[in-house]
Amino acid sequence: MSPPEPAAKIDAERLFAAIPERNTGDCLLRTMQQHHVQLSTMADTKANIIITMSSIVLTLVLGRLNDPVLRTASLTLAAFTLLALLLAVLAVLPKYRPLKLQNGEIPSQFNLMFFGHFAELSRDRFLTEIAAALKSDGSVYETMARDTYALGYYLAHHKYRYLRMSYIFFLAGFVLACFVQVWHLLAH
Repeated sequence: MSPPEPAAKIDAERLFAAIPERNTGDCLLRTMQQHHVQLSTMADTKANIIITMSSIVLTLVLGRLNDPVLRTASLTLAAFTLLALLLAVLAVLPKYRPLKLQNGEIPSQFNLMFFGHFAELSRDRFLTEIAAALKSDGSVYETMARDTYALGYYLAHHKYRYLRMSYIFFLAGFVLACFVQVWHLLAH
């Protein structure tokens, strides 16, 4: 998922050109980037926990489908757990669409620090773009800020969205299965 383009295009090069090189700017951008990488790692770990737990629960629940007393609750739990499993897989599934260069022009959402984007360039073009990014402290800051934004956008609009829904379905499945089982026992 590519970040949306701003309504009014800003001149990022001019915006960052006025920022002097200093340790606080370097530290801020590096800390932000590391924080987003840690959040991504945590999301992957949580998704893997849901994948493991869902697989175990599904295995146990499917073994109970022959019991008429537990069948309805088991099917409920199995359905919600399967949805949680699928959403967790979507959270960790790499979402990568290569950017296509049109007439050799680099699109505005191009991220020089993301392999999926710069791999579309020839080696010489990549080196030219890196050299341009390193020409001033402002362009280095701009490149780092764009990368941090892309990381955050991906986390917010992809990874954490699917992870949250996965946890909701996993928990809702247990709660709903309990209610279904209680209703089944009281009704019969």
